[in-house]
Amino acid sequence: MRPGIDITRTFPATPEEVFAAWTDGDRLAQWFGLPDATVTAACDARVGGAWELTMHSPQGQFGFSGAYSAVAAPTHLAFTLQAAGQPGVETCTVDIAAHDDGCEMRFTQGGDNLTIEQYEQATAGWAVFFERLDALTRG
Repeated sequence: MRPGIDITRTFPATPEEVFAAWTDGDRLAQWFGLPDATVTAACDARVGGAWELTMHSPQGQFGFSGAYSAVAAPTHLAFTLQAAGQPGVETCTVDIAAHDDGCEMRFTQGGDNLTIEQYEQATAGWAVFFERLDALTRG
C-alpha cells in the first residue's frame, strides 16, 4: 500500500461555497493554517495557474505553493503542493458533491515524498484545517 492521505468530510455548505474556500485566496487564508497563525494566500484557480500560502505562527513561518492541473467548478480540483524549502512535490485532489443539506468533500494527497510518519502528521494537520473549514462554512 502506497502512503498518502485520503480524507472524506461533510460540510453544511453548498459545493460552490466549499469550492470557493479552496480557490479564493482570502477564503483559503481563513482556514488553511494553524489556529494561532496569520495566513496570507493567493490563488489563480485555472489550469496552469499557481497558488501560494504563507503561515506566520509562534512555531515559525511555513510556506506552501503549487499549480493547478484541473479546475472544474464546483466539483473538482487537482493541484500540486510543495512545502517551501523541502524537496518533492505532492499531488492533491479535491472532489466535492452535494450531499443531504450540504456537501461531501474527498481530499487526497500523495507523491511518495513523505515517510509514513510524515503522512500521519500531515493527515492530523489537514484534520485541523478541515475543522476550520467547517467553522467557516457554518458562518
